[in-house]
Amino acid sequence: MPKAVPPFPSKEIFKAAERLPPFPEVIWKVMSLLRQMAPVSEIEAVIQYDQAIAAKVLALSRSAYYARRYSIGSLKDAIVALGDQELIQLVMAACSARYFEPEISGYELREGALWQHSVATALISDTVARRLGKKKALTIYTAALLHDIGKAVLSFYVKTYLDTILERITRKGLQLLDAERETLGVDHQRLGETIARRWHFPPEVVAGIGYHHCPKEARSHQDVAAAVYVADQTATAMGFGCGVESLVGLYDNRIFDVIGISSDMFQQFWADIIVAMEEIKGLLCDKKAIFGERS
Repeated sequence: MPKAVPPFPSKEIFKAAERLPPFPEVIWKVMSLLRQMAPVSEIEAVIQYDQAIAAKVLALSRSAYYARRYSIGSLKDAIVALGDQELIQLVMAACSARYFEPEISGYELREGALWQHSVATALISDTVARRLGKKKALTIYTAALLHDIGKAVLSFYVKTYLDTILERITRKGLQLLDAERETLGVDHQRLGETIARRWHFPPEVVAGIGYHHCPKEARSHQDVAAAVYVADQTATAMGFGCGVESLVGLYDNRIFDVIGISSDMFQQFWADIIVAMEEIKGLLCDKKAIFGERS
């Protein structure tokens, strides 16, 4: 029998979310400098100010994923060689590591596993974003990268109430999201939406995070949420962070209508995804790129 637990510890959970450190300012500073076409030295100085982020950016930029196109020996080389969007993506991925790299034990994710899943989802989202137009690519990437930020806070409570959550999954046939909500009063999707809004991300990103499991329920920006949904499901199928799962029956095909992928387009879309997956595996299996000098 599962332990008796007090219902809905959601007030405590939201207080814990408020204590989550704000998303690093370095990303906003870099984006501002790029818009101003600032000198490389100024951009380098901003990134270098946070040594942990600088080390991660450099390690990622030297990985096989980027090395096939660029020769990068220093942070300055990375800034010069990468396009604005790729540089922002790398800095964003480096910034997210502080939330996702620790062990997320409530979800049985080892150290670094949730970060791998998040980065894989973000990189796959680039392929999906091409169906929506390049103007939304960075928005979708950001939402995809941070779609599971709620798990960083909810993990402790999921672990504490795991018996009850599992009992509701097995006996009631609930999905994890529903079992979280019924047990804790909030699920990781909704908590992530709250965190993203608190961090002042734009509404499109907030919607992408807040509806990445159910994009058709979003009142606005369904296309962004749908793109994150497809990228998330694909990353899960690849085994990054969430275990290896079969692709059979994984997708709700109705979601493809939201992002403008018809049945005729699907084969080409899937071919693009397969190519992207192989490249992403090369990046995320490179432990030096992920963990720097700890590997």
